[in-house]
Amino acid sequence: MCRVPNEVRNMNEKHRKVQSWLEEVFLDEEIPQYEINERNLETIIKLMQKNKERNRDAQIILADLNQKTTEYEAEAKRLSQILESVGLSTPCLSQSGSVSLRTLARVATILEIKDVTTSSYLLQMSNLTQSMMETQSEHCTETKQNEQLFTKTKAAFIKASSLKRALDALEDQSQYAGPELEKKVRTTGFLHNKIREYATKRQQLKDQLNENGFSDSLSHQSLVKEAEYLGNLKAKLAPLKSKLDSYHCLPPNVSLTKVKIEEAKQELESLEAELARNIDAMRT
Repeated sequence: MCRVPNEVRNMNEKHRKVQSWLEEVFLDEEIPQYEINERNLETIIKLMQKNKERNRDAQIILADLNQKTTEYEAEAKRLSQILESVGLSTPCLSQSGSVSLRTLARVATILEIKDVTTSSYLLQMSNLTQSMMETQSEHCTETKQNEQLFTKTKAAFIKASSLKRALDALEDQSQYAGPELEKKVRTTGFLHNKIREYATKRQQLKDQLNENGFSDSLSHQSLVKEAEYLGNLKAKLAPLKSKLDSYHCLPPNVSLTKVKIEEAKQELESLEAELARNIDAMRT
């Protein structure tokens, strides 16, 4: 005995449910033909579920309406008996009384009250007044919010207009600045290429100097420092050289030097005596 696959069994079960529901819907009418496949069955089952839910809702509403109808009929019968007991049956009412009665009935229907007692009217009117006040408050709040939104929208529109004008100005400038920017870009590229070229050349020259025995002591900065150092030495040696030159006129022998010194002293004394005589002569 061959075993039926689960997929086929599920599809058969769905088809049986769908067929049973369609027979309930169409009754004695002919059921429309449809292709039996997984997708169609799923779609019809969803429709069936929604239809059954709507039918249940309709049955609940219908039962509620039937109950209200029964209650209204009982209330109308009770009111009719009361009116008849006091000689105020509906046929006996005047035209204005009938109009008033119909008006009360319409008002009660509009207010959705179950009875026409004064307290029911007042209670429902109070509820409507409260609801109206809440609605007015919500309307005022929404009006303020709308005014705020309008103000913000106006400010945003002004900003958008300013940005649009700025964008237009930038676009106009870009038309003129475009060629200049392209020129600067080309120039920048040329300069970058030159920088790389000079860097390569500098490195090559540096390598050649290192190969030729170049050291930091031969650099321009080192030579400038050496020149400054030599200049300072020459400045220090100048007074020493002048002093040394003054010693060159002295004789090499110490005795002769003493003689020279003695002669210089005598010459100095004679010069001082002559100077004194000249001063005395000037006084007389």
